[in-house]
This record gives sequence, structure tokens and C-alpha cells, in this order.
Amino acid sequence: MNSHIQRFGRSLAILLLVPSLLFAGEAQNAFNEGVKLYKGGKYKEAVTAFSRAIKAEPKAGEAYNNRGLAYFKLGQIDSAIKDYDEAVTLDAKLTDARFNRGNAFYQKKEYERAIQDYDEVIKQEPKTAKVYRQRGLALLSVKQFDKAIQDFNQAQKTDPKDPEIYYNRGLAYRRLGKNEQAIEDYSEAIKLDPKNAESYNNRANAYSLLGKYDDAVKDYDEAIKLDGKNARIYVNRGVIKARQGKGEDAQKDFRKAIELEPALKDKLDPLLIEQKAAPKK
Repeated sequence: MNSHIQRFGRSLAILLLVPSLLFAGEAQNAFNEGVKLYKGGKYKEAVTAFSRAIKAEPKAGEAYNNRGLAYFKLGQIDSAIKDYDEAVTLDAKLTDARFNRGNAFYQKKEYERAIQDYDEVIKQEPKTAKVYRQRGLALLSVKQFDKAIQDFNQAQKTDPKDPEIYYNRGLAYRRLGKNEQAIEDYSEAIKLDPKNAESYNNRANAYSLLGKYDDAVKDYDEAIKLDGKNARIYVNRGVIKARQGKGEDAQKDFRKAIELEPALKDKLDPLLIEQKAAPKK
């Protein structure tokens, strides 16, 4: 069964430093302009503005941080990391830049380096939920499931209404084979965000691992209503339909998955042949 880490619509949490009286003259004006442009989604222009701020005030760690965020939004992750490096060098206590650098490493799948940055931020700001959540995601990615759960638990204490926390903790529980606990967390994620297909998809996966196929199919049905173009969900439902002896329904799901994602054909063709040959019930 397929599952995804960090699947909610919200992107990685990032910290933009907003205008205040940080610098003098041109540096402050350029910084303020950069923030305005960034918030307006004009990331290239924001880079230019923050570069002007840096030229006017070369030790402006906050400007390096914000330019790093603009580079990040442009997909220029290495440039973003260079700016975060400079920001942290200029001000070792600028936790926003260290947190953002951790997110950039996470985006590059350099999870151990991301964890190092999150560790340092937590040392300086031990009560910040988003940092525990992000470190939990990185730990989940390196299969340190028990530690990830500890971080999600800590994040939940501070931010109990964040559906991502429950969803990702559910993934960790499922990887540990604790499917009942996973179902509890997916259910809470659904309660908080009932329009997200992945919560239903993964709760269905957990039900299927417990042999609760009818419950699994109901959740796959709901996931498809919410995200009818997701080939993986059709594959998952098709597998369970096959286990239920509903070969024709399984074939329909596999064909739909191939229609949506042709690259799946080689993997699903053997299953289609198998279901065609299976006795009808």
C-alpha cells in the first residue's frame, strides 16, 4: 500500500522576518520592499530587493534569511542554503534561518543535516511546535519511527489542532505495525481536515492490514471522491477488491489506475491477467 509523508496542502513551515527597524536608510527600505514582494508572490523581484538590502548592509543576517526564502520558493535550494549559512554565521542565535535551512536540507532529502538544524533550534526554542513537527518528519524519513512519534507527541501538546501531526504520527505507528493506533490518528486527522484524501487512503491501508476489508473499501471510496485522479488509490482499492474475490471490480480499478498513470502498466498487467483467470464470485 502506498503512503506519503507530508502530504497536506500546506507546504513546509518557513519563517519570513517581517519589517521592523532593523537597519538604516536604503537597507531598511529595500528590506521592507523585499518582504512586500515576497508576500505578493514576486520571488524574483524579492531576491533583487533583498540583494539591495545586503549591499547596503552586508551584515544583515535577516536579509540573507529572507533572500534564502525567496530562492527556496524559486526552487533554487542550494542558493537558499548559502544564504541561510551566511545568516547563521552572522548571527548564531537567528533560529529562523537555522530552521529554514533545516527545511531546505529536508527538501533535498538530506535528512540527517536537517535534523541537526532542528536539534539546534529546539535547544534555543524548546517550546516551538512546528520545529518538533518538522524534525518528526525528518526522523520519519530516516525510519526512526519511535523518535518521530516522540516529536509528534511534543508538537501535539502545543498545537493539538494541526492535522499534519496526527497524520504523520499515524504513518509512524503504521510503520511500527501499530495499526490500531495509526487508525486513531488518521481518524483525528480526518476530523480536523475532512477534505484530504490521503488521510482516508492511509486509514484504509491500516484497515486492510488488520483484515478489515469492508472498512478499507469505504475509506478508499471516500478518498477517490476527494481525489479521483490519484492512481495509487485505485491500485490500493483494486488490491483489496481482489482479496475480497471481486475480480471484475479489481480489474476496473487497475485499468483506471493505468489510464491515470500509464507508467503503472507493467506492474499492473500481471494483476489484471490474474484477476481475469480467477473464478467469479
